[in-house]
Amino acid sequence: MDDAERRIIQQDCEALSVAYARAIDFRDYDEIANLFVEEGILDAGVRLEGKTAITASLKRRPDELRSRHVLTNIFTNVINRDEANGISYLTLYRHVGPESTRSGPIPFDGPFGIGHYQDLFVRTGDGWRFKSRVLHMAFQRGDAKAVSGKDN
Repeated sequence: MDDAERRIIQQDCEALSVAYARAIDFRDYDEIANLFVEEGILDAGVRLEGKTAITASLKRRPDELRSRHVLTNIFTNVINRDEANGISYLTLYRHVGPESTRSGPIPFDGPFGIGHYQDLFVRTGDGWRFKSRVLHMAFQRGDAKAVSGKDN
């Protein structure tokens, strides 16, 4: 594998991470499931196995939840042409309340939490997909305990 092919794989995996953040923030839960292989694992506080379980759990997120998943320090380690792993740092902003269903900004006191996703990527016939995505929180606001991390 040459450097150009390695860079393309890295870009494809980075795009997958960004697509996840956009889809979860804009409530496109069917699209999130499509980012995973059929038996994929999403663990953001609760381990979900398979596209059906992932979609069903995300569709239970409250309508009054507004979030923004800000990803930085995205790193992809290409193992071979069909496998990669990596991490991306997460700064999570979220608000639960009736204000979330209205347009316009909501006052807030800073990030809800900061952590990183640990990812396993595989190449499929439809392109790169998550084999697993596991969230590891490093910091969480004191009032975050009242709201489960499973909705990340």
